[in-house]
Amino acid sequence: MTDLRPVQTTAFLQDFADRWLAAWNSHDTEQVFALLADDITWDDRVFWPEVIHGRGDLRAYMDKIWQAMPDVEWTEIERFFSPDSTRGLVLFEQTGGAPAAFGTDRRFRSHGCDIFLAFRDGKLSHYLGAYDIVGMLEQLGAIPPRGSRTGSGYVMSLAKR
Repeated sequence: MTDLRPVQTTAFLQDFADRWLAAWNSHDTEQVFALLADDITWDDRVFWPEVIHGRGDLRAYMDKIWQAMPDVEWTEIERFFSPDSTRGLVLFEQTGGAPAAFGTDRRFRSHGCDIFLAFRDGKLSHYLGAYDIVGMLEQLGAIPPRGSRTGSGYVMSLAKR
C-alpha cells in the first residue's frame, strides 16, 4: 500500500508557523491567503457560525476579523508538531482593543491556538481555531463576569439577560 500523506518536515512547519504569525500580524488578507490552499477548510466556529470552504467564502470572515479587531496582535507562546510532521499547533496570546461598536476603550488579552490539520502542496488545507472568546468578551464588558458558575449555568444566565 502506498503512503499518500504529504511529505513535510519539522523545518517546513517551523517556517510555516513563522510566516503564519507574520501574515496575521500584517492584517493583510492577501498575505494570509498566500499560505492557504484555494479550497481551504476553515473551522473557527468560536467566531463564525459555520465551517468555511474555500478562499472566496473566507474573505468575508477575514474582513470581519479586521473590522472587529483592527489593532489585534498575536504573540506566539509555543508551537507543537506531530511526530510525523503532518500537523501543527501554535499556542498564542492575542491582545487588542474593543470593536468600535462596543463604545469603549477597553482592551482584551486572551489565549488560543491555531491548529494546522492538513497541508497540500505546501499550503494549509485544513484549519481549526480555538480561543477564549468568553474571556475576551468579559474583559471588554460585553458580557457579565462568569464568577463561580459552571459552563452550562453561565450560558443559561446569559440567555436570561
